This record gives sequence, C-alpha cells and structure tokens, in this order.
Amino acid sequence: MFRIAICDDEATALQLNTMLTENILKEEKISYEIRTFDDIKVMSETLMRPGQPYDLLITDILSGNMNGLEAAEKLRSIGEKLDIIFISSTAEFALEGYKVQALRYLKKPVDIEQLREALLISYRKSANKGGLSLSSEGKLYNISYDEIIYCESQARDIELTLKSRKFITHMKISDLEKILPDQFFRCHRSYIVNLLEVANMERYVATMKNEDYVPISQQLYLEMKNRMFQSQNRMLQGGD
Repeated sequence: MFRIAICDDEATALQLNTMLTENILKEEKISYEIRTFDDIKVMSETLMRPGQPYDLLITDILSGNMNGLEAAEKLRSIGEKLDIIFISSTAEFALEGYKVQALRYLKKPVDIEQLREALLISYRKSANKGGLSLSSEGKLYNISYDEIIYCESQARDIELTLKSRKFITHMKISDLEKILPDQFFRCHRSYIVNLLEVANMERYVATMKNEDYVPISQQLYLEMKNRMFQSQNRMLQGGD
C-alpha cells in the first residue's frame, strides 16, 4: 500500500492535486491510500506523531501559518524519511526545497507527466525499502542496501559490487539511481556509490572500504563530499 499525504490551503488546488494523483495511481495499477490536509501546521503535527506510515508528502510550499519548507525541516529534524513533492506557483523557493531533500519541485498548474514521474519514483523507493528486487539470468534476487558497496554501468548492464560477491543485472544506471535511497550517490556517469562504504575521498577518486577505487566526476566532487558527511552523520545519530 502506497500511503500519501496531500496538503494545500486552497480547496480547489487540494481537490485538483488529489484527483490528478488518484488518476495516475489508478492508471499505473498502484494500490494507494491518500489523506488530505488543508492546513500545513496540522499536517506537520500529524505526520510527526509516532505510527504515521506515510511514504510521500505532496504539499504547497506557501501557506498562512506555516510554509512547506518549515514543515519539511521539522519532519527531517526527527529523521522522517518520507519523500516530499513541493508544488508552488513560483520557483522562488526551488533551491531551498532541495536543501530538505525534496524529491521534486513542481510549478502550478501541475504538469501531469512530471507528477507521474515523481509518483513512480517515490513508489519504487517505497516498494524497495530495505533492499532491491533485481533480476539476473531469469531469476529474482533480493539485495539489501547495506550489502551494496558500489554500482558500475557496463553497456546495457549494471554490475553491483556487494560485500560478498558481484551481481549483474540488466537495467540503466539512470533507472537504478531513481530508486536508491539517500545513502547512495551517483558520483560519475558510470558509477553510484554507497556513501556509507566510502573509506576516504581524494581529488577525484573515492577509496571504498573494500579497497576498490571509484572515479568521481570533477563537477560532483564537492557535492559528494557534503552528501557523504550528511549520510555518515545521520548514521552516527541513528537516523538510518
């Protein structure tokens, strides 16, 4: 069951966003449960209570008594990992939205195909919590995220370097990137690393804990350094 919270203080926008979301999920044959809110503060307080198993929050970024960014910061402060899609009539807060690891920032009126893409990415992530279900040579395997050290694109296949073995599956690295959680980072067009398995970084290479070397794109070096610090810090605080 894919559980979604949708919030907007404008009744028409709330109804429209809910209808679009429901139509997409029905077309994609995804079982879902939606709860709507017309008050961001109430939504934030509800989602912060224990036992609120939501996978995705779709919210307007502006509201009278609290904005979506403030709500997202509160949720992140308690380690809440649900995906967030911001919807707004302005692009003014787009960069700030990504500071709270928003999945997408969509402008009103919402483009249905952009919403569909975001919903499917979030759904695949929720369906793969704790690990991946990947096929190899006609068989399906469950692979824990903690087992993955890094992934390398090889033509039309991907080789996953696991702690115990190598695993090859047929898929695009861009598709794999979309369903992996935040502890993974695409550091190069051909590589995705598990940030928790990085032993150290130099310009422009990462040494993994298994002593393999992985190249880092020059343009992504500083971003990876920041992401690695954030991931390892959350791990130390018990956030993962």
